[in-house]
Amino acid sequence: MEQAEIPFADLPFDRTEVCRGLGITQASAPGQFEILLDEAISEAARRCRPQYAYRLFPTERIDPDSISAGGAKFATGHVITRYLKNAEYLAFFIATAGQEFDAWLRELKTEDDILKEFLADAIGSEIAEATARIMARRMSGTLAEKGMRISNSYSPGYCGWPVSDQQQLFELFPPQICGVELNSSSLMSPVKSVSGVIAVGSQVQKMPYGCAICGRKDCYKNRLKQKI
Repeated sequence: MEQAEIPFADLPFDRTEVCRGLGITQASAPGQFEILLDEAISEAARRCRPQYAYRLFPTERIDPDSISAGGAKFATGHVITRYLKNAEYLAFFIATAGQEFDAWLRELKTEDDILKEFLADAIGSEIAEATARIMARRMSGTLAEKGMRISNSYSPGYCGWPVSDQQQLFELFPPQICGVELNSSSLMSPVKSVSGVIAVGSQVQKMPYGCAICGRKDCYKNRLKQKI
């Protein structure tokens, strides 16, 4: 198992993704908004503790709608599974902005500052995603030395993969890995956390990501990208 904590300054943090999460573009945002966003990002940098962990398992089976590894079967669905089909190994991961960031979000709720809470929520989502991205970059560099390549990451709750599969995913890790817990509804705490799988293998190809592989019109990310 590989586990690490990442300084905020080292994250591939993307302001464009924060704006996308807010349903706006940087170009359309008023100047005052940019100042408020800068302030919120600076405070978030002090409040977060980004961490990730991942484990590689030999692929046991890949069917059209599911994958099996680590003694567990995951109903990833046909959209995601097609991009994992050449996996010799499957890397399951958890990445988080940290419990400290979660505590800040709770503080903001009590302060009744809706705008700051709104900004912090979007920033936290991007911190978690950026943590997963730097994890994937490091994983790619390590595995390239062994002639292995990796796919993009795919998460329960998207493209037909039920979020309930997080129960099995978390069973592959020690309890409270990176300080993240899972409740009976398969929701993570801290809330600004992501989990998922990455295909690993000599024949794996990194295919187009996100909405390029899924035409669902009811997906909030798809709707946001159409607007932007």
